[in-house]
Parts: sequence; C-alpha cells; structure tokens
Amino acid sequence: MSIALLNQRAVTTLVQTPKTILTEKIAFEVPAYQRAYVWGGEGVLKLLQDIEQAYIAKEHQYYIGTVLTAKLSEQKNNNADSSFELIDGQQRMTTLMLIAIAFKKADIDCDLAKVATLCHLPRVTFSIRETVQGLLCSWSDLEFTHKPSDEQIHKNEYTKHLAEALHTILSFLKELTADAKKGEGHILKLANYIFNKVRWVNNIIPDGTDLNKLFATMNTSGVQLEQSDILKSKLLSKLTQNLKEYDGLWQVCENLNNYIERNARKVFTASSWASIKDSQLANFDLSSLKLVDEGSVKAKGLSLKKIINSPEFLKKSNAEEPSSSKKNDVREDEIYCRSIIGFPLLLIHAFRIYRVIYGNNKDIDNRVNGEKLNTVFDAFIKNSDEQEVKDFLHCLWSVRYQFDKWVVKWVEKTEESSAVLRLSTVRFNKSQGRLNRSPDEISAISQLQSVRNFTGERSAQYWITPFIAELIQKEVGAQEENKALRLLERIDNRMSLALCSQKDASFKQAKSKKPTRIEWDEQARYFAEANGTGFEHYWFQKLEYLLWKQVNDPKSVLNASDLDKFKKYRITSKNSVEHVHPQNDEYKSKLPSETLNAFGNLVLLSPGENSSYSNQDVDKKQIDFERKSHFDSLKLREIFLQKGIGAWNKKEIELHQEKMLNILAGHYGDKE
Repeated sequence: MSIALLNQRAVTTLVQTPKTILTEKIAFEVPAYQRAYVWGGEGVLKLLQDIEQAYIAKEHQYYIGTVLTAKLSEQKNNNADSSFELIDGQQRMTTLMLIAIAFKKADIDCDLAKVATLCHLPRVTFSIRETVQGLLCSWSDLEFTHKPSDEQIHKNEYTKHLAEALHTILSFLKELTADAKKGEGHILKLANYIFNKVRWVNNIIPDGTDLNKLFATMNTSGVQLEQSDILKSKLLSKLTQNLKEYDGLWQVCENLNNYIERNARKVFTASSWASIKDSQLANFDLSSLKLVDEGSVKAKGLSLKKIINSPEFLKKSNAEEPSSSKKNDVREDEIYCRSIIGFPLLLIHAFRIYRVIYGNNKDIDNRVNGEKLNTVFDAFIKNSDEQEVKDFLHCLWSVRYQFDKWVVKWVEKTEESSAVLRLSTVRFNKSQGRLNRSPDEISAISQLQSVRNFTGERSAQYWITPFIAELIQKEVGAQEENKALRLLERIDNRMSLALCSQKDASFKQAKSKKPTRIEWDEQARYFAEANGTGFEHYWFQKLEYLLWKQVNDPKSVLNASDLDKFKKYRITSKNSVEHVHPQNDEYKSKLPSETLNAFGNLVLLSPGENSSYSNQDVDKKQIDFERKSHFDSLKLREIFLQKGIGAWNKKEIELHQEKMLNILAGHYGDKE
C-alpha cells in the first residue's frame, strides 16, 4: 500500500497487537463504503494453521500486515479511548475479531477472548450494517435488536462469509481440544501467543485527508516489489555468464497463472517451437531455448533498480489470470490456470528439493512459508558460488516442469460454473506447430491432491516437496499416472500417520526415507472415541477419496441419476462436521452421547450444506439428500444407502463405522 501522496510527517505509525487494543481500549469501525467480508472458511483456516505453526516454531512474532485507518472524533463506542475507521485492512481485522469471538464462544478463559468486545459493543462495529451488527452481538453474548435467521445469514452477502469463518474457527478450536498429541494447555498457549505476538502496523492518516484522492492513488499505484524480486537480484548477481538466459528462466518459472511451455514461448521467442517436444522441457537446455539476442552477457548481475525498471517487471500487473472478457480474445484450445500456491512457496519447495538432489541432505531451518522466502535463502546467498546458483536455477526449472505436469491447478472449463482442481495433458498440435494443453477429467490423483490441498497445513503444502522430488528422481514419465498415483498415496499415508512434524515427514520422504509413524491398528483406536465435531477433517476427506475410487471402479454399477451426480462430484473445501442423527432432533429422538458423537454418525459438509439439513429428522435429511442434483458427501451417500427405509440407530451407526474403518484399513495396509 502506497501512501506517498500523504504528508509523511503527519502520518502516525503504530505497531499494535490484540493486547494493545485491549489494554488501550481501542475500537475499530468498518465504514459503509467497504465491501462485504469475503474471507470465508478457507482463508481463515489457512491463517489459523499458520499462526499455530509460528507458535510451535517459537517465532518471536507473527506479522499480519499493514492497515490504513483514520482516527474518529465521533465514535460509535463511547467507552473506547480511541476509535479508528478501517480504510484498508478490514478483512484482516475482522478475522482477528472473529478469532477472539470464537475463543469467547468456546468458553476458553483467556485474555484473547476479552478482545472480542468493548463494554456493550463488539470491538469491530459495522456502520449501517444492522444485520451484521446484530449477528456479532449475538455471537458475543451482547444485547442486540435483530439477529438474522440461519437462512438469512447464508443468503446475505454481508453475513454468509462471517458465519462460515466463525464456524471454521470454532471447528479448529474443537479439533485442538480433542488432539491429545498436542497436550493439555496447547490451546491456552496458542491464545496467549495470538494475544501477545500477532502484530500489525496501523498507519493513521492525518485529519483532512482527501479520501477520494487517496483511493484513486491506491487503485492506480505501481507494482509492488516482491520478495522474489529481491531474491532474483541476489541470485543473478552471482552469475558471470548467460545472465539473460537465466533471467529468462526466472520469468518462465515465476508466472504461475500459465503453464511452463506458454511462458517459455513468450520469453524464449527465438527457439524452434515447432520441433521442441514436451519431454525436452523437463530440463533447462540452453542449446534449444533461445532468446532473440543469443549473445552471452558478462556482468555482475542485475541490480534491484534494473529489475524494477525492466519491461518484464513492469508487465507483472498484467500477469494475472485473464478475466472472462479477455478469454474471448484467445484461442479456444488454450486453457488458463490458477496455482494452488504462490511463487515464493514454490521457490522454497524447489530449494528443499535442490538440497536433496545436490547432496545437502539437511532441511531448511525455517518453517515452510512464502513470507519467509529471503530468510530461507540468506545462508545460501552468502555462501554459494556461481555453479551452486546455476544448479539451483536448473533445479527450479525442473521443479516447475513437474509442478505443471503433476500438481493440480484451478482450471475453468466451458461447461462448468466455476474453476475446478484438475491436471492437464500436453500435446503437440501439428496445425499450430506448438505444444498445447487440454484439461483432464477428474481422476484419482486430482482427487487425492484435493484432499491434501484442503486439509493439513495449507500455507505450506508439505506434500509437494517429496512428491516432486520423487517424480524427478524416479523419472516418472508423462504416461505413468498410475505410478505417480501410487507414489502420492504412499506419501500421503506416511504423512497422515507420522509421529514427527509434517515438515520432517515430508523432507524424509524426499530423501526416500520413511518417517517414524504409528501403526494403523493404533490409529484405528482414535475412531473408537466419541470426538464429535473434534474429529480431524482430514479423515473425512480421505474417506471421500477412497469412496470415490470405489464408485469410480469399472465394476461399480450406478443408475442413471446417481451416475450423473457422481460425475459432478468433486472433493472441495469443507469444514463443518454434521451429526446425521441430529444433536437436537425435531421429534426429540435421543441417542447416547457416545453414539451421537461417534465417527459413524458424522459427515463433513460445507457450512451452507450443514445449515440446509439443520436439526431435521434423519428421514427428512435423506429425502433432501436424494432430491439434490449432486452428492454433498459420498460418506453420507453410504449412510443413506445402508439405512434405506429403516431407522438410523445405534446398530446402524456401528455397522457404518465398521465398514468405513475397514475401507481405511485396507488402503493403509496396501500402500507400503
């Protein structure tokens, strides 16, 4: 965020924490011109998991960015010593307040829970949004004039994502409480870490600032210098030859919203693309990849100034995924993608793989997080020679090639309403004289990667390191999808049972070593517990994958209606554990607590799906499920297939649970 137009001497800059705003009685107000809260469950879960990993790693702070505010003279909360209007940063600050509200709702006695409110109002208030205000008050046990119904909440653009986010945070806290591995007191220590160590910079603009001019400047400001640009400058400064070619390599690798062969065509324009095969792109080959100017550059490297002023850097603002209007101007056979990770994180995965392939079997010391990019590379920049830098850059290219070939991307197809995680296939188009891609159908490998993408530590995606490292070292070919799938299943199984951290489990497997893990029989005892909504979401998603494989088996027979529903089924982001037999049945039907909260009586749904079933009787849920044009959950399908027209009782729940555990046990037993 640039505030260059402001009088710098008049801008007040404060470093704040939740502790600061509690002790100094600070409130925030979201003005009427702000857009609705949009983070929802997925973004909030990623943030929470990342903060937890920072706490476990004992990082001295967790920085959530910069907010831009104006101090209010007329404030909504008269009990606040200071109130700030949130000009920029409302998504982050609202999320932080939702985290505090969740700790309060979960009855966790900690200072963080006190941040949720300031006397009779929520800490963050919304101007003229009475529905939002009433919802926040109801969640915070404050008086409210109007609380929307569940149906209204999920239909209102200003409340639906707030509800999804809060539900996600509460589910996360329940999982932490039920996780015996993390020990007693973990959740309180995490709350204390958030309260004291989560920080942001509050830039307070001076009175009388023209907000219209400020917004115009914010919206038309230049491209911000990224961490990866700084790293590029440092790496290229080590080179004395082929500087332009390696700069081209970097350009090809950094644009993750297109595929490697397209990026390469745009950069290495003098190459003979009519004769280059896909397999030739597996490695960076200076003999076939040609720039217009083939002369080698002998220099000390590109300075930051040169990088910032280069045409390639200035074009970055246009490197985003094309809008629907732009798509009308491109060829029909071209597909566009959106990566599941950013370039800084890809660089870190590539660096870990480089350390395996080039003989340094020691993992990076830092947590795997794109925000730590330059810290991760500090020692390498200081100690590496020219050949080591070239080796890393060649490794980066190989990683990017395998990443595009074997890691799912968000891809839109004409007949689908939204982007879907899928792989794509590269083929040579003779009429066009170049390589083209076509999106693949949903497959087992894309479904399993969806499980990994939507569970675990999303900010790290640890599975990518061993998966790509093994693909490179085992030279898995483009036509060997079954081999790649078996590799990924083994990595996934080992990581899900690992006794060490996910970071250690991933790096050991990149070195073709087995991490220490528990036996399946011991893991199975976990499912005998009545954890209710505290069950890890991963196991529900893993079951969805295994059930999908069963139904997708050629031997499986589906009627026409179910076949159509199955073809539409995708493993998606879900974070709401639903009791099939409801906790508060509308007909007052009761089950023992250990049966009600058993794994066999639970499914994982999205908050919207969960809300649609609510506390309905099981028979009504079954009717709603069967009337839908898609499957909410394959586990739920199994439940209703088993139930039929009978009752859903203790015996049926136990039978379903036994069947699901047998499916898991068979899979884990087969993959070593």
